[in-house]
Amino acid sequence: MEKQTVVIEYYVNTQYWLDAYYAKYGVLDHEFAQKLNDSTPDNMRHFTMSFNNEKLVIFNKDKNEINTFYYQDLYCINKTENGYLFFINNQDFYFVSQQSFKSDELEIIHDFLCDYLEKNLETQIAEIDTYEMDVNRIYYCFYYLLFKKSIMAPIYILVMFLPCYLLIKDSSHALFFVCITIIYSIAIYFSIKPGLKFSAENWCKTSNKIFICSKVIFYEDRFTMTAKTQLSTTVIKYDQLHKIRKIKKGYLFIINCNSGYLFYNEDFTSQQRQVLEDKLMQYNNFYLK
Repeated sequence: MEKQTVVIEYYVNTQYWLDAYYAKYGVLDHEFAQKLNDSTPDNMRHFTMSFNNEKLVIFNKDKNEINTFYYQDLYCINKTENGYLFFINNQDFYFVSQQSFKSDELEIIHDFLCDYLEKNLETQIAEIDTYEMDVNRIYYCFYYLLFKKSIMAPIYILVMFLPCYLLIKDSSHALFFVCITIIYSIAIYFSIKPGLKFSAENWCKTSNKIFICSKVIFYEDRFTMTAKTQLSTTVIKYDQLHKIRKIKKGYLFIINCNSGYLFYNEDFTSQQRQVLEDKLMQYNNFYLK
C-alpha cells in the first residue's frame, strides 16, 4: 500500500526568513530578515517538500538536488505558533509555515510528526513572553541594589565609631556626633527614594531601547533575554551572577554591585516559581533574603 504523502512548495524570500526566525526566537526583525534574503543565493530559492510518516524529502528546484531526512535522525522537530522547525543539528534548521498546508493536511502532518516532536528540546523552567524594563521595575531594582546600602552606611559608621564616642570626655560632643549620624540617616531615607525614581526615569530615556522589551526564558543553568524588536540575545548563567536574591517582590539577579534584573513574582506561575527556586537553591550565590 502506498504511503500517504503531503507535498508543499515554498519560496525563500524576506517573509520566509522573517517567519522562520519568529518561529525560533519569537522576534520580528525585518532588517535581519532582509539581510538574510539579500545573502541567499539565487539557486537556493525554490523548494518542494514531501512528507510521509517516516521522512521529509526536500527538492531544490533551482539546483535539481534532493535531500532526505528521516524524522528519527533529525536533531529536533519543534512545533511553534506559526509552523514547524526541523533542526538538522542544534543550529541549522528548515522552517515550514502552517500556511503552506491546507486545513486537512495540518492534521495529517501532526500525525506524521507527533512521535518525534520536541526530541532533544531543552527543558524550560519558565518563560516570560514580554519582559518590560519600565520605570517601576528599574526603580525597584535600584532600590534593592542601592537603597539599603545607602541607609545602612551611616549606621555602620555609628557602630564602628561608638567606642570612640564613649571615650570622648565631653558627653555633649559624643551626643553631637551620634545626633549627626542619625540625622544623616533620616535625610538619606527621605531623599534617596526620589533620587532613585529620577535615576530610573533617566535610565529608561537614555538606555539602549533594544532590551527595553524582551522575551526571557529560564533554563536549568541559565536564562536568556531576546529583544522583541531586534534579533539580539543575551545569555546569563546563574553561577556567573554576583548574587541571586529572593526578595519580597520576586527575584533579583545581580550582575554586579550596581546592576541587575528584577523579576516579579507575578511574572511566573506558582509552579514555575517553585521549580525555579528549587533550581536556584543549588547555587552558592543564591540568598533567600
